[in-house]
Amino acid sequence: QLMQFDPKNPLTTDQNEHAENIIEGGNHLLELVNEILDLARVEADQIELSLSDVNAKDVVAACVKLTTTLGEPRGIRTIDQFSNGPSILLLTDQARLKQVLINLLSNATKFNKNGGTITMEGKEVISGFLRISVTDTGRGIHEDDRSSVFHLFHRLDVDPMVATEGTGIGLTVSKLLVEQMAGRIGFESEVGIGSTFWIDLPLASNEDVLIWSD
Repeated sequence: QLMQFDPKNPLTTDQNEHAENIIEGGNHLLELVNEILDLARVEADQIELSLSDVNAKDVVAACVKLTTTLGEPRGIRTIDQFSNGPSILLLTDQARLKQVLINLLSNATKFNKNGGTITMEGKEVISGFLRISVTDTGRGIHEDDRSSVFHLFHRLDVDPMVATEGTGIGLTVSKLLVEQMAGRIGFESEVGIGSTFWIDLPLASNEDVLIWSD
């Protein structure tokens, strides 16, 4: 980055392209390291939750905005059917909720088809819980793989046509975080049609749940 912004020694087009490749590789490595550190912290019970009343609509809108550009090169568009609705307050950790939703949205982009869609929805399911779902129009998950989706280092990349980035840690960390926030995570999938990943988290009005914040 210092080389890119040195006004006295501007880079050529080829040099700038090489610099961009270095930066992209460094950022990707940083993401992988952070995922591994997060996993270690969660497994060692070292993650402290900062609980508050969180507007689910605002968090979903922010996550959609952050991840929409990921799918633009492949013509993938995100349909947000939740953020325009009434405000819904959750008792949760806003930063960790964002982390989980961004992971689900990123996966929905990676494993989607070119020109596909991602749909965000939210509804109250069992009493006192909100379900936020992320639906893609990708190739779906084969029945043989479904029992291992949340297992550590499990990746759906045996086929070269499927996304190869990532470590297979993201969904494992997401599951641990959601459960620590007194929620649940799951999915439904149909081969050739797509997948829906969902999380259930307690509403702020839910007085029957106990969340250990430290």
